[in-house]
Amino acid sequence: MSIVPADGRRRRRLSAWLRGGGVAIVILVLAGAGATLVALQLLQRDMEKRMTQLRASSEVGTALESLILNQIASGEQYLLAPSPEFARSFADYGRQAHEQRRKYKDLANITTAEQQQITAVEQSHQSIEVEYALAHAQLDVGDREGALRRVAAVRPRTQELEENIRSISAAQTQKVTDAAASLRTDVRKWQAFLALMALAAGALTAWLIWWALRMIQKPLETLGGAARQLGEGDLRLNMTGHTDDMPEEFAALADTFEHMSGQLRNIVGETAGTAQRISNFASDLSSISEEVAASSGEVATAMVGIASGAETQSQGLQATRDALEEMGRRSDEIVNASQTVTSLSEQIYLVAAQSRSEVSTALQRLLEIREVVTESASQVTELEQASAQIDRFVETITGIARQTNLLALNAAIEAARAGEHGRGFAVVAEEVRKLAEGSARAASEVAQNVQTIRGRIEEVVSTMSRSTTKVADVEEVSRGADSALEQILAAVDGVRLGADQVEQAALRNSAAMGGVEAALTDVSGTSESHAASAEEVSAAAEEQSAATQEMSASSAELLHAAERMRELVSGFRV
Repeated sequence: MSIVPADGRRRRRLSAWLRGGGVAIVILVLAGAGATLVALQLLQRDMEKRMTQLRASSEVGTALESLILNQIASGEQYLLAPSPEFARSFADYGRQAHEQRRKYKDLANITTAEQQQITAVEQSHQSIEVEYALAHAQLDVGDREGALRRVAAVRPRTQELEENIRSISAAQTQKVTDAAASLRTDVRKWQAFLALMALAAGALTAWLIWWALRMIQKPLETLGGAARQLGEGDLRLNMTGHTDDMPEEFAALADTFEHMSGQLRNIVGETAGTAQRISNFASDLSSISEEVAASSGEVATAMVGIASGAETQSQGLQATRDALEEMGRRSDEIVNASQTVTSLSEQIYLVAAQSRSEVSTALQRLLEIREVVTESASQVTELEQASAQIDRFVETITGIARQTNLLALNAAIEAARAGEHGRGFAVVAEEVRKLAEGSARAASEVAQNVQTIRGRIEEVVSTMSRSTTKVADVEEVSRGADSALEQILAAVDGVRLGADQVEQAALRNSAAMGGVEAALTDVSGTSESHAASAEEVSAAAEEQSAATQEMSASSAELLHAAERMRELVSGFRV
């Protein structure tokens, strides 16, 4: 049995294609999910690093501005009301401001321009600090006018120092804005990548399902028609030209159907011929029985007129013996024909059993296809569960943005309390609040995209469920073919039983003819000697009549068995 088409092309193996397509989908989905998780982790680490650096630089810059302004305020208060407390505050604020400048220089994310700005602030601060210290010294020695003139002269530089400090704060605000823009750009890139991966997985899955349905539907209809034809008893099945485009599994099943149909057609044809011959043999046997009965009548007549001539009696006995020999030969032919029918029945049974085994194998392969489709659906469901991790990450980003917004609001409140000195800090708080709102919007967009992807995954799961239903339909048709083969096996058992009955009837007929022949031998001896009494001749005639009746009954039984065999095989169309 070949599963290679006439043009030499190797048939496609449906289960191998489905398994390969499922593996490709799983690899594509896992690759996309893995890349997404890695990207999200990298984005999270990068964002945490940037936010840590920005928070540190903002804290140092804010503290530096506050300390310098507080030092200048303490210096002004000392000029208005000299006291040791204001002097200590002036010195402490200056020392802390120097420490904050060193911390600012040691930050990892400080650019060259920011280094230059902090250097300019340091130089300006040192010169202003020296001027205030000299003014305090003049005030301490009683030169109040000189101290006020010195402070008045240094106030323009104080304003310049404040502008430099505000420029540092503005630079930090710009860095926050740039970091937010960079984060949005990265998120958009990965959104596009996720959408592309989802489209690719969806397209591959849709193509695989469409191809599997296309490969299954037509062969399924063809095999279903063949199974119905065999189930109706029509053995004239011809699959030539219908298997060229079938997958390997369906082509093997179609070849099995055609081979089984040919074997059954040959066996049923031979069985029908044998049944006809048995019927003819039974008819001949009945005729011979009638002849024997007529001969027995002649023997009875001869017994009445036995004295009229032994020659006539001898001729009648010879005719009877010839008829018995002919009946013996016909009985042997009937036995041989019955044995042939039995052998053919065994062959039919073996072929049907083999075909049923091959149908079971094909059914097992269809079950394997259903397992592959079910496994693919399970793996796509696992992808849907993996997308929940993205939701948790988005919730984390949203929470961070909410907390940042609250911190910005608190900072704005504190800046409002500081009045004029906190105006710059209020601007920074407003920018931080805008950044938090932008981060929240970006997180919302990511959540919407993940929801869209999850919807498409649910569509893929639904499509795979329909594929599983189609495979179940294929399984139902295969089970129908298995049921038809089981009916064929039952019919073959009936044929085999009829053949056994014919053989037993023929054997009984042979035994009866043996008894008749023995009786004729006795009658022949009696006719030759003409010494036996008429009673012995009458007894022999009675025995012959009984044997003839038994032979007639056996002939009728044989004819009935032959008719039954013809009825069994008449249900098949060859």
